[in-house]
Order: sequence, then C-alpha cells, then structure tokens
Amino acid sequence: MKGLFFLIVMLISNCCIAQTDIELKIINDSIKKVSIFDSNTIVFSLKNISKKNYLLVLDFEFNEHPEYYVEPEFIGLLDYYVFENDSIIKPEGVTSNNTNEFIVDTKSLDFKKFYKAYSKVFSKHDIEIAFRLDKKIKVLKPGEEKYFSVEVNFPKYRRRYIDLKNHHPYYFQISLNTPKEIIEKYYLKTHNKYSKDIIFTGQIFSNKVPLLYEVYNDK
Repeated sequence: MKGLFFLIVMLISNCCIAQTDIELKIINDSIKKVSIFDSNTIVFSLKNISKKNYLLVLDFEFNEHPEYYVEPEFIGLLDYYVFENDSIIKPEGVTSNNTNEFIVDTKSLDFKKFYKAYSKVFSKHDIEIAFRLDKKIKVLKPGEEKYFSVEVNFPKYRRRYIDLKNHHPYYFQISLNTPKEIIEKYYLKTHNKYSKDIIFTGQIFSNKVPLLYEVYNDK
C-alpha cells in the first residue's frame, strides 16, 4: 500500500523519476467508451529529445497488476491510470481467465543461441526473462519519434477493475516504468558495458486525455 500511495502522490504532482530525455505522449484527443464489450485503441508516441541513442524495453500490452507492480517477467508493459478530475481511482484486483502470459519459445534458434552464450550467467527461469527482455528492446535515435498502439478495456482489463460511472469527468494517462534493478539483473549482464547506447530506466508519464465513459450496457 505504501508503494501505491507513493505512486498516487507522484502522479498528482506530475513528477518523473526517469531520464527526461524521453517523451511519452498519447495521440488520441479523447477516449470514448460506449460498450463494456468493446476495447479501445490507444495510440501513443515515444520521442528521444536528447543527442544520445536510447534503448527502451517496450511491449504492446498493459500491466494488469492492481497495485501497478512491475514483475520481471513482464517488464516493458505499459501501465495506465484513470482519474476523476484530479484524483486517481484506485483499481481493484479481480479474477480473470485472460491474463498476461509469460511465453518464451525455448526451442527457437534465437533462444538456443542466447542460452549457449549466457546459460552460465543465469538460472533456468532467469535466462528466459533475460531473453524476453532482449527481444523487447526498441531503439530511439537522437531526435527520433516513433508511434505505437495498444488495446485496453474499461472498466475491467484482465485482473484489474476500475469502478466507472457514466458521464463522470474522467481522464486517462499511461506510463512506462522500467525499474533499474531489473535492468541491472537481466540486461546489463548480457551487453557491453562500454556501449554508448543508454538503456532507459525509471518511469515516465504521458499527458492526460479525457475518458468519455458513456456505456449503454453498463450494469
């Protein structure tokens, strides 16, 4: 709970605990939800405003953990937040048959090469985490901006539920959280420490956009 409280304070004060060289922006003017069965596509951009090459761990799903915890198996997942006016709405944890899955093709040629190179560095499970992380790396060159999209559903996204009511003043925000301790454990061991490329660590937040919740089949 202390971690969640810290996150809420940080969001409200619009603070960042990461390099400010990377900008995260939601492209949608607003998000309109009209049916609980329809998902919403969130278009976003990541821009490198520095003069250095950045490497980012990025996956195209959202974190479903109700406490916003970043699990090593799912590093690179975006996170999302819903506000009513300026107050963040705390999610609830619910059961779901559709959850984030940690899947690594251990029979692939790429994995076999990775295993041969680093099997003495990692345990059996950790090498699968390190391999997945390595495959999720995106490169942002100086001044480069890239666009992506990801799907989300309201009020329930997998194991995360946010209680929403029609016609309330909601706002939506996303973040990318890459804990330094996970990168140090699973990535830096496998790469040249003298490389000039910078791996992004920390957390950045996007702009907020209106979430128009007008669901005809809600409850």
